[in-house]
Amino acid sequence: MKIKFSGITVILAVLLIAFLLVAGCTQNAATQTGTQTPAATQTTPATSVPTGQATAAAATQTVTPTQTATPDSSDYKVDTEFEGSGDRDVSVNLKGGIVRMLTFTQPKYADSSVVIRTGDAIFVFENALSNEAKAAYTGDAGKGAGTPYIWSQAFYVPQDIETAFTIDTTGDWKADVKVPLAINAIPPISLRGLGDAASPFFQINPGDYEIDASLENADNFGVTLMSFDGKIYPLDTPKFTDAQLNGNTREVKIPFKVEDGNNYLVNVICNGKWELTLAPAGSN
Repeated sequence: MKIKFSGITVILAVLLIAFLLVAGCTQNAATQTGTQTPAATQTTPATSVPTGQATAAAATQTVTPTQTATPDSSDYKVDTEFEGSGDRDVSVNLKGGIVRMLTFTQPKYADSSVVIRTGDAIFVFENALSNEAKAAYTGDAGKGAGTPYIWSQAFYVPQDIETAFTIDTTGDWKADVKVPLAINAIPPISLRGLGDAASPFFQINPGDYEIDASLENADNFGVTLMSFDGKIYPLDTPKFTDAQLNGNTREVKIPFKVEDGNNYLVNVICNGKWELTLAPAGSN
């Protein structure tokens, strides 16, 4: 038996299908614009110093955990924290294959260092401001007197293993070891801080890039990229010259190339106040 459709029936069917397609597209478009961050809002500079964690602080950026790790077992932890006063050695069983952020908090500024031994890897973090930066932060004119001082650096734990922390400082302190966050951003991105600081993860696609940095009361500066899977890429910092100086401020430019697109964070080593912009080459 053959089924025949009239011309009116076919027209109505086509109109109904078109209506459903338009409604579906409209709903999908509304969902996407509600969840994606416009690129233009991702270049907003960080809002405060020091935070202990260099951040691109755009209000509309999405912040999410960077790595999905299984919950803590009785043997190995994803996150941990410990505190003390003065020098101390601490050992913690940490889950492997995960980048961690060490955030070191002191009630007031004091030179400090943390040496981390995890498997065959050794990370040496020394945070010591220059005398000028220290005076600017803690002196009568500084806003840091009597407020906690925070610095941070990222490191990688290659496998489930006992990880040793050697702390060398004076006074009270607290150490937080957590999985870094990620922000929904691509270069150009601006960061700022005082002393050593690490950023959250953000996407860097393959290409040529440069870092434009402004340093205040600083004569030591270095930048390292760390990928989502723990690979470390030290960037070549040009030799400091008097031509870079303008009073107590120094301008530094670091060109570099990214061959593998990935989520990266930035570890900054500096003994003063700093601001930097990481952007595609030629756009700064």
